[in-house]
Amino acid sequence: MPAGVILLVVVIALLAAGVLNADATLRKSNAKGEGWRNEVAQVVATVSDTFRFTSVRRAVDDALGKNQSTDIDVDELLAQQRAADPARFAAEEEAARLEALKPRLPAATPEAPLRMYIGGDSIARDFGQAMERVAASTGVITPTLDFRPATGLSRPDFFNWPEHLVKDVVPTDPQLVVLQFGANDAQGFTVGGRSVERFGPEWLAEYRRRVAATMDLMRSPTNERLVVWVGAPIMGPNSGVAGMDELNYIYWDEARTRPWVTYVDTWPFLTDANLGYLDQAPNADGRVISLRQKDKVHFSEAGGTRVSWVVLDRIAELVDLNAGNITPPPRDAPPPAVQSRTELPPPV
Repeated sequence: MPAGVILLVVVIALLAAGVLNADATLRKSNAKGEGWRNEVAQVVATVSDTFRFTSVRRAVDDALGKNQSTDIDVDELLAQQRAADPARFAAEEEAARLEALKPRLPAATPEAPLRMYIGGDSIARDFGQAMERVAASTGVITPTLDFRPATGLSRPDFFNWPEHLVKDVVPTDPQLVVLQFGANDAQGFTVGGRSVERFGPEWLAEYRRRVAATMDLMRSPTNERLVVWVGAPIMGPNSGVAGMDELNYIYWDEARTRPWVTYVDTWPFLTDANLGYLDQAPNADGRVISLRQKDKVHFSEAGGTRVSWVVLDRIAELVDLNAGNITPPPRDAPPPAVQSRTELPPPV
């Protein structure tokens, strides 16, 4: 075949290929940016669409099984991934849910101090009075103390703490809520009109329900409140009060599933190396202080102050208090070696 004819055939073939592949050529040209090639590709694509030349290419591809849908069903792909690894997706969704529920408080400043509410029983009175002083001394917290002796979560017929918190405390919009219960809760109560055994399975289940409900009631819908649940202190021998480890385990266990609640374990700061009861202990300056009153139940002033600085330290881990004075003087602080437990084993 003469060379001229061969050249003509090649040119015609190239033109035909260019027309039939006009859509693909235009997409590649657009991806590379504007220029004279892009303008030529646009003209070729327009001609090809006008005379429906591209339909010939599509028909050939259909016959060869090359055409695939360009539509992407994202929901279907996601459903396939979920089905392949449901545990991973469930864990990721739970982590995202908990992250969204973390309290987000503004940085505390002298000009805009955080509002703190302190509530509880007579144990909370002794601790709360110290907490008031410590919180106020920071210069960036405005505390309010509200204690009710001989109360708790066991006897709402005597004083209903959840109702009081919802009706009287939440409307004041505290940003920090510090609660302490337990010393008066080791007593029998009724469930469904029936008396249940103290610390029996039904008693513990009902008490847990009340703790969980109280924590939930205190959550801010806008995540602008941190609830600090202070564990009940260890009680001395012959004090007549027992079971605080059972109650503290419930507080800790329920708090760890709620990002807006943090539990503060008081026992490491009031016990010996074996978590045994102490009447006295040294502070950071080496001075020995009395931690408890003579009844071995209530805090002494020094003991309440020690626990208050512990609570403030936990708050400072979660809220920006850097504009205030949050360093305890050695005479009030526990020795550096004393650390709070981060996990509590179930009581024996």
